[in-house]
Amino acid sequence: MAQHLACNDVSVRFYGTSSLTLRNVSISVQTGEKVLLLGPSGCGKSTLLSVLSGIIPGTIEAEVTGSIIRPASVGVMFQDPDAQFCMLTVGDEIAFSLENRAIPQHEMDARIDTAMKQAGLFVPKDTLIETLSGGMKQRLALACLLALEADVLFLDEPTAQLDPQGRHDIFSLLKSIAASNMTMIFVEHVLDGLIDWMDRVILLDATGSIIGEGTPQDVLRQYAKEIEAAGIWRPRLFPYTMDKVSADPSHPLQIAWRDSLEQSKKRAQAPKQKRLDICNVRDLTISYGKTNVLEHISFDITEGEWTAIVGENGAGKSTLLKALAGLEKGRQGNIYIQNRPIRKWPTAKLYEQVGFVFQNPELQFVTDRVYDEVAFGGRIRKFDESKLSEKTHRLLQEFSLDAHRDAHPFTLSQGQKRRLSVATMLLFEQKLLLLDEPTFGQDEATSTQLLARLMQRKEQGTAIVMVTHDMDIVDRYADRVLWISDGAIRFDGAPYRLFSSEESIPGLTRPLSYEWERRVRNGQHKCPIGTN
Repeated sequence: MAQHLACNDVSVRFYGTSSLTLRNVSISVQTGEKVLLLGPSGCGKSTLLSVLSGIIPGTIEAEVTGSIIRPASVGVMFQDPDAQFCMLTVGDEIAFSLENRAIPQHEMDARIDTAMKQAGLFVPKDTLIETLSGGMKQRLALACLLALEADVLFLDEPTAQLDPQGRHDIFSLLKSIAASNMTMIFVEHVLDGLIDWMDRVILLDATGSIIGEGTPQDVLRQYAKEIEAAGIWRPRLFPYTMDKVSADPSHPLQIAWRDSLEQSKKRAQAPKQKRLDICNVRDLTISYGKTNVLEHISFDITEGEWTAIVGENGAGKSTLLKALAGLEKGRQGNIYIQNRPIRKWPTAKLYEQVGFVFQNPELQFVTDRVYDEVAFGGRIRKFDESKLSEKTHRLLQEFSLDAHRDAHPFTLSQGQKRRLSVATMLLFEQKLLLLDEPTFGQDEATSTQLLARLMQRKEQGTAIVMVTHDMDIVDRYADRVLWISDGAIRFDGAPYRLFSSEESIPGLTRPLSYEWERRVRNGQHKCPIGTN
């Protein structure tokens, strides 16, 4: 195979910073190779992908040393799909990329139709991009890439905002494309469904240096200690198979699944404590144009309760969260915060009670410095400066942002931006925290730390409402799950009862422990003695 993508001794430093983001990196990629860049959040994976694709320094300014070889035609899918859209409608966005490559007009319609079908983007071409959910925007970004028929595809967390079924579908699609000898470079935190068909994994450490590479199995085996120490997500099943784990009662994964199921079952059966209501939703209907996104939604949120909102992309999860924060108005119905209609709360007073973390963290940044971003709300509320400084410093340390305290928030990696957005909310003692995909783009260590911090707030009486596509997080942390489908709440109860049911849950995938339990229940595998 001919070498057609490479970098030699490349280092990158962004202007205004003193430290290197990448340090003396050399890699060579052969035609048709599928390569996964793996490392902790903020280690420079996305920077390396941008250097290889030519975005750095072509579009994003930075000091780059070393040499790079790349083919003429490349396609890039960013972590944040909004960052690459130029047009107003779905069809025009895909056509724009084709026009830039001088594709004849008579070929465009067929290419656009094919790309939309491949990406699972089943919406009219005149659909406004701003009306799409985060997951649907990622499908549009992928459709734009597929229409280009580029020599190399660079994909930066292509499934970050997709529901579990959507992630499975996109990985399956990309795997089928990979069979056509397409060269692909991935950055991805969710490894199941992807890592098993990668040719090579390149492992970076926190300083932006390559510490190892090889086949997926070799890297996971040889660098297991380094991966664990760096807090990098590992596959939940690979290199094993469900059949192999299910057939061996002594397998560590099966033992862990049995323990997890027992804990989830106990939590579901525990008597509910009587708590005060923080928020009440009554007969809420929200529309976009003439279309009802949510219809006649009613539920209560109590203090000290962790509620997960799940559902397919476009189901209305983020819309509901915005409504709870007073950022989305309903066509009918009411929302009450501490028994007071949300529309009657003065804005400043409302946000003393309710904290909100956007799906896109950049939407909430208002200062030019990470430290000031965390401290901003406290200064507005005239906190004592010494106490504010102490609390801000502690949050920066907790979320591994202290080294970036003087950086501009927009220069952070997507994972670091996400941590910053959560840290700004945790400065206060709100009664209700609303979080839209807070762990997306995070490595395992920072996700675990963030969730532990939220659990601490829950135990102090704060109500946590979180939109997420990670069903393992739902099962482990949530007291309650709201499953939204077709504009309505289809399930409201303990995660164990949803995942252990025999009912189909479109768009979602059960945690592996429940898939194993279903196999046992259906007689596909024997259950070890002493377990249920």
